[in-house]
Amino acid sequence: MWRILTSSIKSIELAILFDCNRRCPGCYARNLREDQKLIKLTTEDVKNICDKYKPAHINLTGGEPLIHPQILDIIRVIPKSVIVSLVTNGDMFWDKNMKFDFKLLKDLKEAGLNTIQISYGFNYNFLDNQILATFAKKQGLNVCLSVTNIYKERDLILDAIKIAERENFHVLFNTPGVGLEDFFDYQTYLTYRSHPLVREDNMFWAGKDVCPAGIKKFYITADKSIYPCDRFHDKKYESYEEMKKEFKEKTPVYCRRYEQQCKSQ
Repeated sequence: MWRILTSSIKSIELAILFDCNRRCPGCYARNLREDQKLIKLTTEDVKNICDKYKPAHINLTGGEPLIHPQILDIIRVIPKSVIVSLVTNGDMFWDKNMKFDFKLLKDLKEAGLNTIQISYGFNYNFLDNQILATFAKKQGLNVCLSVTNIYKERDLILDAIKIAERENFHVLFNTPGVGLEDFFDYQTYLTYRSHPLVREDNMFWAGKDVCPAGIKKFYITADKSIYPCDRFHDKKYESYEEMKKEFKEKTPVYCRRYEQQCKSQ
């Protein structure tokens, strides 16, 4: 709580690698070059990022972060005062015989993981991920079912909200990725964005109508590029200081997701 109150940087989206075992529509990982699949942050890289920026929260993402061979060491090197969450498609918890890996879940918790964000939708094994969510909750982790706000996913989004109400999970709303912008389901988004169990990917650290991108929250990739937002990669910055200066000169923004862009209020 002290870190949340005193840290000027509330959250860092940290892509510890680019590689993923899936190639889902709308994700940059589907078009990875072979050399990009080899790029990974080290535990020293992650420690240096924590020491430099002193964030209140770090969200480990990718690619699929559980593919990273040092994933447990990466979580361990993050200070205990930092809230650590992790995004996963859930596949790494099941072996080829569909036996669940309880040890991996326990090891993640013991390493210092606080929250697990489980991808939930037609691109994933959503029934298996319901099981994963239940086991994760029993292990003492906070659980988010992470959904993408497109028309095709509407029924599963409503299903995720029902599950969250029953199991005391959260549902994380995500903006559609590249190539899916025109399929954004703004009706479901606007209807449920104020639900008490619904969180929004970018605006969680600044309130419902103010986006913290570039100031209180930003994105670092596996090649150490810096962006204000993990959704828009139009411009990368050499440093956080450079980015913050530019964004401080702008008025607060409301992320008009259904208009596919951020605009000044």
